[in-house]
Amino acid sequence: MTDYCLSILGQRKHVFPCPNLGCKTEWPFFVVAHVANLTPQQRQEFETLIQDNETSKDPRNQRCPTCRTWCRRHDLNENCVECSVCTAKQGGRRFLYCCDCLREWKALIAGGRTCGNEGCGGTDSRRLEILASCPEKTILRRLAPVVRGCPKCGTLLEYKDACTQMCCTGCQHYFCFYCLKGANTKAELKCKPYDATCTIAPRQTTLSSTSP
Repeated sequence: MTDYCLSILGQRKHVFPCPNLGCKTEWPFFVVAHVANLTPQQRQEFETLIQDNETSKDPRNQRCPTCRTWCRRHDLNENCVECSVCTAKQGGRRFLYCCDCLREWKALIAGGRTCGNEGCGGTDSRRLEILASCPEKTILRRLAPVVRGCPKCGTLLEYKDACTQMCCTGCQHYFCFYCLKGANTKAELKCKPYDATCTIAPRQTTLSSTSP
């Protein structure tokens, strides 16, 4: 059971579906910990991985490459992030880093998408890697990637169950998990929730940078 849970966390997921074939029940973590007979240390490690996997789905969040503290950018058009923990350790001298390449910010201007480090293109490569490598599964009888990026703000969403009409947790934008066409309200979505016949969009290779 412990190996099963580790395999789930290794796929960057933060929920545990029942391991029985065909069962879609989601197990709460206290049940997982009990069935797997986790030690206190294992439980702490699992809780950290669960939190990290869930937090990393939001494109505004990124770990500091130096102290590993989660930091948050408020504008997705900006790659420059300040770590307040490292800034305090440096006696108030601002510690800035690029949330794409995770190296210290070298550009003279503390903002924008270009950090000044060689080889950094200013794109969100970390989340694009998740989109490129996530598995496909049968979603309501149709095969599709299990993770999609919100077409409006770029927040990563993982399909769990129920219908294919999604509401982004980052910006509340509604879209179809199959074709990625969006709308301001669920009622405005043209794709049916359980038997949509729209074209399944390919894996995303770019993410929107509109701030939620």
